[in-house]
Amino acid sequence: MSEIAEQVRKAHDLDAMVELCKALIRIPSFTSEETPAVEYLEPYFRSRGYVVNVQEISPGRKQIAATLKGAGGGKNLMFNGHIDIDPVAAGWTRDPWEPVVDGDRLYGAGSFNMKGGVSAMIEAAEMIRRSGVKLRGDIVIACVAGELQAGVG
Repeated sequence: MSEIAEQVRKAHDLDAMVELCKALIRIPSFTSEETPAVEYLEPYFRSRGYVVNVQEISPGRKQIAATLKGAGGGKNLMFNGHIDIDPVAAGWTRDPWEPVVDGDRLYGAGSFNMKGGVSAMIEAAEMIRRSGVKLRGDIVIACVAGELQAGVG
């Protein structure tokens, strides 16, 4: 493993990633109701120095893209994931809005589709930021709306 890769790897914070996912799980964000999740993510990104672009894709409905600026002169990388979730199915034995870690699994509404994935994307960028490594290109994290409606985001 290269020295830079090791520096980034050491910046991984599993607890921070899980806590972010838990926070997102607590926010119901069914298709067309993604805005509260965006309103949570906006200050999260801004407080960490990302350039934030909140897009209103229809009246009152928002999505967000956050950019971790690189040094310039390199290719950009985009992580793209949706923040809307499927309807909550019957049969839950736990409160779907109160995330629970059981062993090495995290349970809660949207945890696997796709709030866990979004949290992992953000943690990947955060590892770069926390490590102090400055990539030439930007990292863009797009947290988009409408995966269930042909990806309007």
